[in-house]
Amino acid sequence: MADLHAALEALSPILFTDIPTEESHLKKYLQDTFARGQLLIDSVPQPPANLAAQSGRPRSNTGASIASNASEMSPSSARAEALVPAHAALQKEWGKPMKLSAKENPMGIGVNKLSGKDGRAWFARRSVHEGMPYHKWKQALKSEFPESLEIQGAPGEGNIRGIGAEKRIERKEVKGVGCLE
Repeated sequence: MADLHAALEALSPILFTDIPTEESHLKKYLQDTFARGQLLIDSVPQPPANLAAQSGRPRSNTGASIASNASEMSPSSARAEALVPAHAALQKEWGKPMKLSAKENPMGIGVNKLSGKDGRAWFARRSVHEGMPYHKWKQALKSEFPESLEIQGAPGEGNIRGIGAEKRIERKEVKGVGCLE
């Protein structure tokens, strides 16, 4: 459980001055952050395998293979194993999915809760849906930070799904690792 809580610290705010500036230290910093992210992803429990069978019509009966709106998306029976097998053992830390009404959770995605050391809680969900290609999802996610930068107002006003930016301080490509913004 300590590994999971340590990985959750990667989601907390940091001071800009705490980010290393030298290329080799920055590379290590990003690799560590990505490893923590992978641990978090692998720790979130998989949705039940029978979820696809419980939901509406299968994608094969809808005509087009790409959904034109959310109502045409459907749960998939596809499941991925944890990239690091030891991380799968952390799934039990999240406990059973919370009971939510159909109004609160129209897509039927299981939401798990993890109690924090400070009396607060973390919530996570994992779903696999058919109908939206990965590249379309990735592009939409990548557009959210620039979109949140366009909104001028009080802190947090431009957040999308609770995540946003108010000012881009720097953008730096780190070879073989990724981009820091």
